[in-house]
Amino acid sequence: MTTGRHRPPQILHAIALLWISTSLGVSAAVLGVQRAGGAWDAIAVTVGLMLIIMSVLTVMVWRGRNWARILYVVLVATSLASFVAAWGVAERPPFEVALEAVSYVADAGSFFLMFTAPGSSWFTETPEPRA
Repeated sequence: MTTGRHRPPQILHAIALLWISTSLGVSAAVLGVQRAGGAWDAIAVTVGLMLIIMSVLTVMVWRGRNWARILYVVLVATSLASFVAAWGVAERPPFEVALEAVSYVADAGSFFLMFTAPGSSWFTETPEPRA
């Protein structure tokens, strides 16, 4: 059953950027653990949890749930704050820093697509009642 709502293509692009960002962030984390000789079981759990959260956010953004895009902003803002707070404290290879920086650029593009027209209309329209 179709609801008559048209999903703007910007939403698909925003979701693609969300997954690009996630992939880059996971790559940077794995490189950091590998470099530090850290516990792989801890990173596996963290990556698994991140993939579950991002999967749920993807589905909910696809369905037009406003709370999902807001939670996405909160998660990225928290991550960015942590990234900036660690700047200069821990020595990190430029490649890892670049991966994370490009990840934040992808997030910014995703936010732009989800919070500006026509993508934002996907989250503001009232869904039709279900039968």
